[in-house]
Amino acid sequence: MRPAHIIRILPLCAVLLFAGCGGDSSRQSDTGGGNATVQPQASKIIEPCQLITQEEAAKLLGEAVRPAEKSEQQVVGMKLCLYNPASGEPIPFLQVSLTQDAFFPPGGAGAASIDKSLKDNFEGMRTDVEGVGDEAFITTGGIYIMADGYYIQVGAGNTSNAAIRERLIEAGKIAVAKLKTLE
Repeated sequence: MRPAHIIRILPLCAVLLFAGCGGDSSRQSDTGGGNATVQPQASKIIEPCQLITQEEAAKLLGEAVRPAEKSEQQVVGMKLCLYNPASGEPIPFLQVSLTQDAFFPPGGAGAASIDKSLKDNFEGMRTDVEGVGDEAFITTGGIYIMADGYYIQVGAGNTSNAAIRERLIEAGKIAVAKLKTLE
């Protein structure tokens, strides 16, 4: 498997792996003290391609992109939108996934639970990002953002590369701003 494909499927694998580790699925958030944040429960299903359009992806990548490839995993409430370059090269790419409570099957873990699991599992390997959503961090796979009860993940390549990290932050800001207009 080519390295570019591994980077692209990592977020899906992480979400699927940690979805079962969310504990009591009847709870939407932990309110038992500490610095836990109660997230509003989102009810409207939004498509990730609405958060970053094909034109915005092309601008972020600096080149034309093909129409989005879409997929979904309802078991973890996730919809995915992948923009590949029109040149056919595997890199650069932009992948936007959106995990939302309204798309989970009844009794599903919820976006806040997946956010907590991923934050816990990436402890010590993540860089917190200020000014993007309610909470955001960058680690392997991209930028992970909790905003208004929705969980957004944007991938764009090797997160050790400073230019990719800046692209992720910019994409995250675009996605959160769009989310607020779509709710």
